Amino acid sequence: MNLHIDLAPNHPAYDWVEKQADKIGAKGHVGTHIDCYTSTPTLTEYCLPVFILDCRKGMPSSEDISLLPSLENKALILFTNNMATHAYGSKSYFEDIDTSINEAALTLILEKQPRFILIDSYGIGRHGQHHIDMDKRCEQSNCYVIENIMLTAEDIDQIAEIQLTIDLTYPSTGKPCRVSYQ
Repeated sequence: MNLHIDLAPNHPAYDWVEKQADKIGAKGHVGTHIDCYTSTPTLTEYCLPVFILDCRKGMPSSEDISLLPSLENKALILFTNNMATHAYGSKSYFEDIDTSINEAALTLILEKQPRFILIDSYGIGRHGQHHIDMDKRCEQSNCYVIENIMLTAEDIDQIAEIQLTIDLTYPSTGKPCRVSYQ
């Protein structure tokens, strides 16, 4: 079952790409992708067990994260329900649900050592520099954020492990990803 977005070339999200000076770089940040600002994962393919955190009632607090088990060599999936309730790339997708994680909670997540953080939304930081800074903090801990995966409530009950394929050759800080589960 695929969790990545396959966008048609005429998808409205590409309107944003066309307005950017660096269209190639911008295109890397559309659809399901991994942000790589200071480093990249070492492999192009991964198969990892997952831990899914239901964030439909809000992003996790430090207290919530402190209760989690070790996430070493796992993928942490944050299920916000944003992708399932708002059209990808729409104004409501980017504005109706705040999916940013506070810095204390992110520190605790990174101490638990996940390999990847996947989210069914635009990222774990507010837009702009905050978003980039949060991704860079993850990279410093050898953890990478994969944005815009497609999840439903039914999916989160079925996913035990995921398969990732990352196009590390794409010439942008946004690297297209394919994400699936069996």
